[in-house]
Amino acid sequence: MKTAKTILLAAALVTAASCEAVLDVTSPDFYSESVIWSGNQETFDSYCIGNYGGVRDRAELFRLNSQFTDALTDIIKSGDWNSAQRYNRCMIWTSEFTTDKTSILDCWEECYVRIRRYNEFFTNLEQYRSNFQDQDWLAVREAETHFLRAWTYWHLARVWGGVVIRKSLDGPAQNDLPISSEEDTWKFIIDELQKAAPVLPDKWPDNWHGRVTKAAAYGFLSRVALYAKNWDVAIDAATKCKEAGAQLDPDFSNIFSDERSPENLFTLEFFTSNIAGNLTVQTDVMFRPKGDEATHAAGGTTILSWLVPTSELADEFEMADGTPFSWAAHGADPYKGRDPRFYSTILYNGAPWEGRTIETFVGGADGYKKFDKNEVSTTVTGYYLRKFIVENDHGWDTYGSGRFAVLLRYGEVLLNKAEALAQKDWAANKTEALGALNELRAKRGMPDKNAGTLDDFMKLIEHERMVELAGEGFRFWDLRRWRRAVDVLDNMSVHGVKITKNGDDTFTYAQEDADDGEKRHFFEKYYAFSIPQAERSRNGDVKYYNNPGW
Repeated sequence: MKTAKTILLAAALVTAASCEAVLDVTSPDFYSESVIWSGNQETFDSYCIGNYGGVRDRAELFRLNSQFTDALTDIIKSGDWNSAQRYNRCMIWTSEFTTDKTSILDCWEECYVRIRRYNEFFTNLEQYRSNFQDQDWLAVREAETHFLRAWTYWHLARVWGGVVIRKSLDGPAQNDLPISSEEDTWKFIIDELQKAAPVLPDKWPDNWHGRVTKAAAYGFLSRVALYAKNWDVAIDAATKCKEAGAQLDPDFSNIFSDERSPENLFTLEFFTSNIAGNLTVQTDVMFRPKGDEATHAAGGTTILSWLVPTSELADEFEMADGTPFSWAAHGADPYKGRDPRFYSTILYNGAPWEGRTIETFVGGADGYKKFDKNEVSTTVTGYYLRKFIVENDHGWDTYGSGRFAVLLRYGEVLLNKAEALAQKDWAANKTEALGALNELRAKRGMPDKNAGTLDDFMKLIEHERMVELAGEGFRFWDLRRWRRAVDVLDNMSVHGVKITKNGDDTFTYAQEDADDGEKRHFFEKYYAFSIPQAERSRNGDVKYYNNPGW
């Protein structure tokens, strides 16, 4: 039997229980359409797994130079201005988002290529369905593809709002199709997930671990329903996600170090390159503290440390007793006694790390340099992001970062449910909404919160999503769907903390602008970006259409 790495390895599609399980996948590239749809389950599963390529392509950790969207917000700062990353330019310059381009957020062509592949699946399914003896087995693969098509349309809808809905394998005669309303676009995505979720399995066999499950589909449905403001669907989906076995992990750091954490519902695994053809990511190069370059980078890799937490994020983490952090009250020893998640998320001056102590003071081993638009290879905020790197794992310098990306986990789903309950009817659902929020906080070792009004509760939700989901790609999209991005991101600069070591081994802390004196921009029209010029040129029904403000 021929085998290939092109399905799960070189494409790095979904997680797997072992390298052997991944390598034994038969590639559909060797077979014709008639063979793929012949009814042979092994061959057909290889084809189905290939459809996960779109999951890889849009995963934020897969393309750290262009898809780490928290770097478009107030919680993550990119230290790079002149190289590949364009996060600073997107928010500081007004020329990155125009009528003709959507800069690093553009995924229109890429997503529609994937959508055509899914539509091809459904077209062929009707033609060849009778070739398969086990129709229940086939129904699961059909549901899996509905999920993947929904996943892809979600990426489109969150950038542009309403998009062209292509749900069949169309040809030249179907080229001209209108932009659907935002409401209809979200309804289509919800319908896809409601078709998929009940049919998907609770668990796949170990050799297919990582394929989408019932809990993952319901969890994702809860996310999509928040964008659609369909509170009933979000609440129901979150409830069914839990019924399908989802649960919180009592160890927050375990979520990001153990792909099999019970909290992780949908993940994407990368493999180190000691096996030829494997795909690695740049998590260590981008996130590791600069001091690791001298102590552990045996292969001579330059640690860039471009993506670092801001003071806006670090200061958002409460004290362990649930009171807000403030420099006035806690500035003498600012990193003591904080929310336990702080220590799993951020590396700070004085943090223990790989047998040494992090030094982000001026002149320290891990450095500090004020952002000045020059090439910077150390923190420009006084912090590093710990969440996606593994302590005492030094193989990254030789083999590249393996790791995995958490695409969906139950902590988010619980926050989705809390928000939906409150938004549906605060007066009626106050107790249940607070219960969901405090269930999460209790598991993270934090005391309960209370709120008297919906506005107060939404402030709690925003705080909790900032600290719980930091670096996981939610902040930019949350601010946009709440229509709060103009208030939070426009005409502001992010900050870092400049730390000076005194002669008596104490430290002086000073907040500093980390945007080189520039102000960021977020305009009302950024809530729905310009339809790509290519689509407006080739699609007659879109030729004279665009989103407001463009």
